Amino acid sequence: MSERIFSACIQQAVLLSLAIALLRAARPVLLRQGAGLTYAAWSLVPLLMLTPALPHPGMEPLRLALMAASGPAAAGLASIPALPPHSTAPWMALWLVGTLAVLVVQSWRQWRLARLGARLPAGSSPALVGLLSPRIALPIDFEQRFTPAERELILAHEAVHRERLDNLWNLLATLLVALHWWNPLAWLGARRMQADQELACDSAVLASRPDCGRTYAQALLAAHHLQPQAAPIASRWASTHP
Repeated sequence: MSERIFSACIQQAVLLSLAIALLRAARPVLLRQGAGLTYAAWSLVPLLMLTPALPHPGMEPLRLALMAASGPAAAGLASIPALPPHSTAPWMALWLVGTLAVLVVQSWRQWRLARLGARLPAGSSPALVGLLSPRIALPIDFEQRFTPAERELILAHEAVHRERLDNLWNLLATLLVALHWWNPLAWLGARRMQADQELACDSAVLASRPDCGRTYAQALLAAHHLQPQAAPIASRWASTHP
């Protein structure tokens, strides 16, 4: 049983890495089509990881490819070798410990942000917090740091996060990172996805307010030194912009 679980985990890791690598390679082309499409393309990651659940041929695809390339001589090839059963248990234990550690840290970050309520400490970045009933949390110096026009644009930015259910996607990204904590591509993909998320929100706000580009840029500059309250179920006004 543990061998099958470990094999499935490795397969998911390969699919996750492949999806992130493909999106990274396609990024220049996607950006020409707009920030919204670039962000939407990240939905291909979980979709690709779900492909093993689809109906598949009884014979392994790699073996089928080898048979097609080599003809009847490859018909007697053995199946793709698997790890010896006795070697999977320690790796599964290590994998589980790492996943639990990441989940504990992320849960603590979410608890720390949630207990602050709707008013964040001075110098914090505004954020949309929560999943089922997300709320906009603002720093206590929000009105002093930003002009009325800038505040309106920041609130519009967070409203786009709410409409697009971005906190749900952030939670999914956090869970994937926790499950694949040892894979640097998982961490890279999560950061890149959130950066594209911010660009997509910027694009949506500016598309509805095409005459506010200068004010929007000033709001980004005013937030440059704000401290982000990082949490898995939160979308924040970027203090460092991609």
